[in-house]
Amino acid sequence: MHYARQNIICIKGASIKTINFETGNRILQHPFFSIMSRIRYHIRNLFVAIFLLTLIGISTLQAQTGELRRPGQGIRNLGMGNTGIALSFDENALFYNPAGLASVDSILVGFPFLMEVSDDSVGIIKDISKLSGDSKTADIVALLMGKRVHFRNLIDLNVIMPFGELMTFGVASGVETQFDLGVRNPVSIEIDFGFRLDRIQNMGFALPVARGRWLLGAGIETIERCDIPLTTATFGTVLTSSNLSSSFGSCKLTDLKRAQTYNFGFQRRLETASALKMIWGMSAYNVGGLKFKRSDNETNPSDQEMELSTGLSWQPSWGPVRMLYAIDLRDLTLKHADDTYCQSNKGTDCIWKRLHIGAEIGIFPIDSGASTIALRAGFNQGYFTYGFELNPFIFFRGLNIQYAVYKTETGNKIGDRPDKRRVFQINFGF
Repeated sequence: MHYARQNIICIKGASIKTINFETGNRILQHPFFSIMSRIRYHIRNLFVAIFLLTLIGISTLQAQTGELRRPGQGIRNLGMGNTGIALSFDENALFYNPAGLASVDSILVGFPFLMEVSDDSVGIIKDISKLSGDSKTADIVALLMGKRVHFRNLIDLNVIMPFGELMTFGVASGVETQFDLGVRNPVSIEIDFGFRLDRIQNMGFALPVARGRWLLGAGIETIERCDIPLTTATFGTVLTSSNLSSSFGSCKLTDLKRAQTYNFGFQRRLETASALKMIWGMSAYNVGGLKFKRSDNETNPSDQEMELSTGLSWQPSWGPVRMLYAIDLRDLTLKHADDTYCQSNKGTDCIWKRLHIGAEIGIFPIDSGASTIALRAGFNQGYFTYGFELNPFIFFRGLNIQYAVYKTETGNKIGDRPDKRRVFQINFGF
C-alpha cells in the first residue's frame, strides 16, 4: 500500500525535531526546512533583544553628555553599541580587551580602510558644490549653520597569530585622522573646530589558564599625537585673525607628541548556563596613565588617566547560526579627559553615558570572529546603532565589507548636539 505523510517541524524551546516526509517506499529528508526554522528562531530572538534594548535606550535617551574619543574604535563594535570588553575575537581586542585575543582560532592578517562621516557632512558637500564662483563666505556659513562636519579615517595593518592553545600574539599599526567643524548660534555666530592625528602601535598577547576557564591578556600601546581639541570661537574673531591657529590653536604634523601606556584584561568563561557560553570580562587601559611628552608651555595633547571597564556577553550558537549579546560599562572611574562635565558632576547621568549594549546574528560562521553574513544592533550611550558584515568569499576573509551607523553626544551638557555618523570599512586580508 502506498501512503504519504506530510513533513512536520516541531519547535519546543530551542529544540527542533524534523519528522521525515515519506512517499511510497522512499523516505525523503528535508534538512533545509530544519535549518530555515532554526534561523527564523534565532532571528526572532534577535528582534526580541532589539526590542528590549530599545526600551532601555528610550529610558536613557536624554542621559548622556559629551563624546568620549578613543583611538581605534572598531566598526563591528560600533554597530553593536560599541561593546567589546567580553566578546572581542579579532584585532579589535587590542583596543577593547587584550584577553579577547585568546579566542582567535586562526591566523588573521588584515589591511583595513575605514572612513566615518557625519550625516551633515554629505549634505553640506552637495550644497557647497552648487554654490556659484562668486559666493561669499557668508553664504557658506549660512549652509553650515546648525550643522556639524565630522570625518574620521583609519588605515592600519594588523596581524593576529595564535600558537596553538598556549598563547595568541597580536599587533596593529596605523594612522587615524579625525576632523570636526560646526557652526551654530545665528545671533552671534560661533564656530567649533577640532582636529586630531594619531600614529598608533599596539602590541598584545593573551593566554588561557585553568583549562581555558580564564583568559588573560596584556599589551603595550604607543601613540604619537597631534591634537587641536574642539574649540569655540566667534565668527568675528575668525575673520579678523591672520590665521586659524590664533583662534583655535595649532599642532605640527612634523612634531607629534609621544606617549606610551600599558593595557591589561581578563575574561572568565562562566560554567553556569553553559549552553549560553557566557563570558564576563574586565579591562584596565592606560595603566600608569597615557602621558604625552610636551613642552612646559603646552597643554595639548591632554593626558589620559587609567580607564577601568567591565562587560558581560553570551554567545549561543547552532550550526550555521551564531548569536552574540553583550553589555559593557566603560570608564568606571569617570575620569576620561574628554568628559570634563562628568569629572565634576558624578551622577546617574554619567553612568548611563558609559552604558553600551549590543547584539549580533551571524549566519554561516567562518571562524570564531566572522560570519559570511552578520546583522548587528545595539545602543551607544542610549542611542540606537546598527550595522552589517559581508564576507563574499564565504569560506575565508579575503575580502571583508562592514558598515555601521551610530550616534553620539558632542556637547558638554545632557542631550546637547547628538551627532549621527556612518562608518564604512573594507578589509583585505586572510
